[in-house]
Parts: sequence; structure tokens; C-alpha cells
Amino acid sequence: MNPDAFRVFLEQYLALRRAVGRASQNNPTPTRAMLSFKEKLLRNFFDFWSARGCRWPITSALALDWVSEGSDPGRPYRDRHRLFTIRRFLEHLRASEPATETPENIFRKRPRRNPRLLSDREIFRLMEAPGQLRLVSPLRRLTLSTFLGLLASTGLRVGEALRLKNEDARLDAEPPHLEIHNSKFGKSRVVVLHASAADRLRDYAKQRTTVLGTRSAETFFTSQVGKPLGYNTTRITFLRLLRHAGITSGAGERRATFHSFRHNFAVKRLTLWHRAGKNVPELLPHLTVYLGHLNPRDTYWYVTATPELLEAASVLFDAHQRKGASKS
Repeated sequence: MNPDAFRVFLEQYLALRRAVGRASQNNPTPTRAMLSFKEKLLRNFFDFWSARGCRWPITSALALDWVSEGSDPGRPYRDRHRLFTIRRFLEHLRASEPATETPENIFRKRPRRNPRLLSDREIFRLMEAPGQLRLVSPLRRLTLSTFLGLLASTGLRVGEALRLKNEDARLDAEPPHLEIHNSKFGKSRVVVLHASAADRLRDYAKQRTTVLGTRSAETFFTSQVGKPLGYNTTRITFLRLLRHAGITSGAGERRATFHSFRHNFAVKRLTLWHRAGKNVPELLPHLTVYLGHLNPRDTYWYVTATPELLEAASVLFDAHQRKGASKS
């Protein structure tokens, strides 16, 4: 569908909505003001779509990019109105253009609580904390420290790290990476490693092999006798490490968990992209794949996770606005 045809379709849809509103005079919901507001939103979406090359068919990612454009934490219902308006329009469009995608509702009835994020200093203290555990073997200390470092540097799910097999750690490949198989939603992916993370994993693998001797181990992270790490045991140990590292939670604040490392990774990456002036909407699908999310809306949630990230996004948006004003 070309821009002229799309504009005609949009105007027909708006005329239909106005006709339905007039026919429902006894129903106060579709008020004239609300219809006018939604018309402005949809015409704004048309301009947004045109400015981005009139991509066809319309995708969920494009619709969500429009929803998030100019978000304001002080107006919590702004994005909801935009999402519900565009969803209804795209559902109508899909009846004529089956390839049209409709974004799912990214707003939940119960808002997701903000995670307990960890500072760089807290992560460092956690990685040092295994050295304070008593009656624990040197391999166990090294395993815990390396395990936490991998979570922090890759954003892996804890189950993915625990199930990681030796052959899935491709540390001598170029670039070094991990192969994650059949994870959440049955998805598999490649997780590329930073050179420093790969070096730490190589060091761990070398020392583990020395300790195990002739014993074999199926998983990369293993016990003294080659057994896989159990989730419950590792979680209980992590609670001990939090105490040793002096990491507490304030009143009403969530306690740090393994998932905090995943949140940290995503928020830091988004913040660094914003501060570097990168095109975050264009890069967001790459982060979605790296984290193993089902689609970008799951990664989109992190945009509102921290004041630092919102500040970085705001600075980038202001710079973009000033650049546009200077050209006009």
C-alpha cells in the first residue's frame, strides 16, 4: 500500500469511527473530544510512518516505536492511549492487509515492580564475597565468582548459565561465544562474549579441569566431583553472599536476586547507547535477540527502569529536537 492509498484508508477509518460515535449518542464513551484526540494520534502516526520511509507492511516494532516517541514519566496514561488507539486501527487494517502486525498490550493490569538494580561496586563485592565463605573448597569459590561474573557481563538467565554445557562454551572461537539451546519459549541463540569475560571463563575451565582430574563434568559450572550446580543450593548460597557483601534492601525495596544481573545488563546497555547518541530503536531488536526475549516489547519495558536511563534518553531526544529545529 502506497502513502496515497494508506491516507485514503485512514480517512475512511476515521469517518467510520465518527459515524459510530454519532450512532451511539446514548453511550458517553465515544465523546467528540475523544474521537478528535484519536484522530490527531492516528494522523500523527501516518506522519511518523511516512518519515520512516513508508515501510510496508506495518510491523509491531514500528508501532511500538511510535508509542514510545516522546514518552513522559509525568503522564503515565499517554502511552496507553497511543497504544490502544494504534492497536484498534491496525486490527481494522489487518482485515484488508493480512500481513499487518498488531502490537500486543505491553501494559499489564498490575504494573511490574522495578527491579533491585546493582551498582558496579555491589557487583564487584558480590564477586569477591565467595572468598569469605568458610568450609568451602577453592574450586567452589572460583565457580561462584565466575558464575556471578558471567551473569553480570552477559545478562544470561540463571537457568541458562546453570545448564550451560562444556561444548556450548566456544571460548576459542572468533569471536568467543556461548551457544544457548532451547531456553525460554524454546528459543536458541548465540551470546557473544567480551574478551575479558572469555579470559575469565578460560581461566576457570583450566583450573576446573585440574581439580577434576580424570572425573568428567557435563556442565560448564560444576561441583568438586563434577556434578551440575543445583538451583536451590546456588540460590541459598547467593543469599549468604549478599550478606557477606553487605548488600541490603531498604523499606519497600525489592531484594537483589539472580535476575538483578539481567536487569542491570539491559539497563546499562540501553543507557550507554543513549549516551553515545546511538539510534536505540534501531538497535533494540539486537538486544532483544541477545537477551533471548520473545519480541522487542519485553525489552522495551527496560526503557522506564531507571532515572539514569530516562535522563540519557531525554538528553538524546533534546539533541535530536534541537538538530531538527536548526534545519527548519
